Amino acid sequence: MRFDPHLDAESGPNIDHLLRANFPTEFEANLVDILRKSRRMCAEHGLWDKGALVGYVGYSPVRIEGMDTKRQIWGLGPMVIDAGHQRQGHGKHFLEESLDYIEVDAVVLLGHVEFYSRQGFRPAIEFGLRYGEDDTRESAFFAMECWKGALEGHSGRVLYEDVFYRE
Repeated sequence: MRFDPHLDAESGPNIDHLLRANFPTEFEANLVDILRKSRRMCAEHGLWDKGALVGYVGYSPVRIEGMDTKRQIWGLGPMVIDAGHQRQGHGKHFLEESLDYIEVDAVVLLGHVEFYSRQGFRPAIEFGLRYGEDDTRESAFFAMECWKGALEGHSGRVLYEDVFYRE
């Protein structure tokens, strides 16, 4: 397995294929396509196995509604590991390597409760952060400070790029 911190435009078809093959809808593939074309991705990392892209994680900027902050907070997602490579520890190691590579103050995400809580993410509400009014999504909304106190004094609704709210 090879971690790749610099996916480029040529990686687009591989990313699209991986997302479409591993998510039940086209939402994630369309989301990444729009974010890539509008150059709104802050970082994208890949995991390669024998020339095939088997893991992907993208980061985009987020902000806290009503707050003017100097903190750099990124939204993680989507993240995917190809179904044939899941449950082998690849996702854990890929996420660790990705988080070690980025230089931000904090990361937020909507994701699988069991997986992300084991990776050191905490419910975002513990930091005073909300995703919105949908309680089902709120329970899957997580945050991680990349240094202790990074989110201190920051609370409210986290706003992603507009494309995240399209169904």
